[in-house]
Amino acid sequence: MAQLRSRSAVKSEKSNNTKTGSSVTKKSVKINTKKAIVQTFQAKDKDVKTIKEFPRTQKERSEFINFKTGRKITAFQYRVYDLVEQIPTGQVTSYKILSDALKSSPRAVGQALRLNPFCPLPVPCHRVIASDYSIGGFGGGFGDHQLTADKKAKLEAEGYVFGEHYMCKNDANGTRAFFSDFKTITFE
Repeated sequence: MAQLRSRSAVKSEKSNNTKTGSSVTKKSVKINTKKAIVQTFQAKDKDVKTIKEFPRTQKERSEFINFKTGRKITAFQYRVYDLVEQIPTGQVTSYKILSDALKSSPRAVGQALRLNPFCPLPVPCHRVIASDYSIGGFGGGFGDHQLTADKKAKLEAEGYVFGEHYMCKNDANGTRAFFSDFKTITFE
């Protein structure tokens, strides 16, 4: 079974139970808690070209049923998908930037993307990563997981470069910046 391995150990509060007089000595040491992912899965899905039909009108959206859940897509999910659709090929944004644009939380954005029935295009959810430039989750998988390996392969197919442990180095333009130039979409 694949594991998420720690790049550096975390020492939590260590208690020395030897009593000196009437007090107990306690030491507390914190070391970097950032996790590193060691990839053991090979990508099976590198497709970044398939375009799925995306409901454009309010009527189409109100009638569309998500095949992943068997339910209608919520207004919030459509707001997330409308923003993610704007991320150019070879660039990424973060869950945090999307959540700020939506006045929501990064976890809510992640949950909406987990249920995205319009991937890889027109809603390229693989282009959304964590704020610390780690790859984040994908389709409900996180860490060393088949779906995360697929996300990495999709980004690499679009020109994104990764360093060790699923950490993003730079985009297709050779820069390391998040896309944040989102336009608000309204319907009549």
